[in-house]
Amino acid sequence: MSGIAVLSFNCTTFSPNKALDTVALRASLQRFVDQRITVFLASGGSGEGNSLSRSELRELYSVGVETYRGVLPVYANLPEVGFADRAIDLANLALGCGVDAVNLYGPASLHGYVPTDVELTAYFDQILAEIRRPAVIAPNPIHGYIPNVSVIADICNRHSQVIGVNLIGLTGDAYFLALMDQLVRPIAVNVPLPGSMSMLALGAAGVISPSANIIPRTVREYVDAYERGDVPACGRAYAEIERLNRFVQGYGGPRWQKMAMQVLGLPGGAGGLRPPYLLPPHSDIERFAEGLLALGIPEIDDIAAVRALAS
Repeated sequence: MSGIAVLSFNCTTFSPNKALDTVALRASLQRFVDQRITVFLASGGSGEGNSLSRSELRELYSVGVETYRGVLPVYANLPEVGFADRAIDLANLALGCGVDAVNLYGPASLHGYVPTDVELTAYFDQILAEIRRPAVIAPNPIHGYIPNVSVIADICNRHSQVIGVNLIGLTGDAYFLALMDQLVRPIAVNVPLPGSMSMLALGAAGVISPSANIIPRTVREYVDAYERGDVPACGRAYAEIERLNRFVQGYGGPRWQKMAMQVLGLPGGAGGLRPPYLLPPHSDIERFAEGLLALGIPEIDDIAAVRALAS
């Protein structure tokens, strides 16, 4: 079993009529389980979490817990909210379904709101005073600001139920090192896969990659090769992941993942996105498919070959 955790934000699967598809969800999650990848359910990006109703969130969390039970921890993301009481309510919903921890962002930057250090501290303090179960803090710049590293460290140090920090979107060593220097107790700091080699050497506990929705085996190969010191294999897997990342730049949110799922016939691909997201026109998807298959990534080629045989 790998000592370095591999984590991802899984795509929520829908049927063609845009209902939550739990059959496809179980199959999709099993792809993660098979590669020993922990997921955050219902993320606002890959998971289209803000489109899910309360009953859908409950069903999604419950299916995730059932699929992962006894194998790996399973975590919950929360739909993006602007107020601590709403985050508390949603965290209790997820924890009531049996997830192992909840991932907490700062308040959403609605109308360009950027919290002060005092406001951000008060926000997390209010949530963590109510949520006495394991939690992960995520200073995600997609919310419109990068929290001061000393604020995040202080929150982690004062609240014993904080078990980890996800540095989503914060590539590079500077923020990571500053956080590690200020933590006074062991906390799992997980880093984005791009640029992760140096941070793994500096003590990162895990890597986070939404690419695992499409190429979970390759993401797992990267970490396994790193751990066994196989530099050429680690470099090959890293290059394949980065080729995919470069190719899909420009397809914001979950669009590229749902397009790839459709092109490759992966579980949930037939249902596509839920509004307000829309898939591009068929001609664009055809060009996307050509470019995706031209990347020469072995795992993608293998999936495409299996689909061709099945059809």
